[in-house]
Amino acid sequence: MTTEHDSTTTADDRSEATPLLTVENLRTRIRTERETIYAVDGVNFTVDRGETVCLVGESGSGKSVTCESLTGIVPQPPAEIVDGTVEFDGRRLLEATESELRTIRGSRIAHVFQNPQSALDPVCTVGDQFVEAITIHEEISPAAARERAIERFRAVGIPRASARIDDYPHEFSGGQRQRIAIAIALAADPDLLIADEPTTAVDVTVQARLIELLQGLTDGGMSILCITHDLRVVAALADRVLVMFGGTIVERATTEQLLTQPSHPYTQALLDSYDGLSRRADRSARGEIPTDGCRFRAECPHAVDVCAGPDQPTFAAVADREHHAVSCVHFGPEGDPEPILDDWREMRPISGGQQ
Repeated sequence: MTTEHDSTTTADDRSEATPLLTVENLRTRIRTERETIYAVDGVNFTVDRGETVCLVGESGSGKSVTCESLTGIVPQPPAEIVDGTVEFDGRRLLEATESELRTIRGSRIAHVFQNPQSALDPVCTVGDQFVEAITIHEEISPAAARERAIERFRAVGIPRASARIDDYPHEFSGGQRQRIAIAIALAADPDLLIADEPTTAVDVTVQARLIELLQGLTDGGMSILCITHDLRVVAALADRVLVMFGGTIVERATTEQLLTQPSHPYTQALLDSYDGLSRRADRSARGEIPTDGCRFRAECPHAVDVCAGPDQPTFAAVADREHHAVSCVHFGPEGDPEPILDDWREMRPISGGQQ
């Protein structure tokens, strides 16, 4: 038996047991001339080594701002990170200087942005951009960097990679630019890949190839934090899922748990807006989202007075299921979750939840 003082417990053992990324009480606000937007409002989550976590939710729920806040690339101003801690492999990123963050971005944490046009320099060849991404962080010869670029471009499905490495971004289709952005993000073999809708601009065949590539990265020990609207990506790629609404996380679960028994009323509404694994366009536009209490209460059919706050409801376990919890008063010690769970039993289940 290993005790607290057992000398056989190594630093590597402790490292493996500690999440690679820990986010606590992250709050980012965006100030405009008319109002202050609580884009990220008390977000907590972890990402383990070699794990893929998918962040899902409708547009405007705070997913991208959350991920851009982690390494300080969210535009400041108008945004301002006002609270929270972000610990990456033992380093507190929100307390790091800009020069310290530059040594982490790209080499240890890489971003794939939703819009590849904004991520690629139009006046440099894609090969030069890849080589620059490597040489900033490691000593490597130009020839070796170029060979790595060709290898990565082939891996993401760029035809005739050895010839097209000297082309400019405008000479590629939108889907190809997205794949090139992924290849450049992987240039320095980061420990954590933050991917914002990495498969949105590609067709189904290329999407399958990219999913296979991302799966191979986690097999090699890389961690992935993926933003997506696509339940097919969630079902194929994610180990765990975080559901965001109104700047907060409202449900967290394993992929199988979420797709077979979504338990927060918002998660149920979100999954019910899909036809199988494809999105249906029948979700109506909403009014103003509350900034206190349960953010979904204005639309929730189960809302009661206590949902008004003042704080977001505490997370509670769903039927004692490990890893599955929701931020909902009905799952708390004085609540009754059965009417909510009955709602999903009456809906058509999402297929493909098994991993």
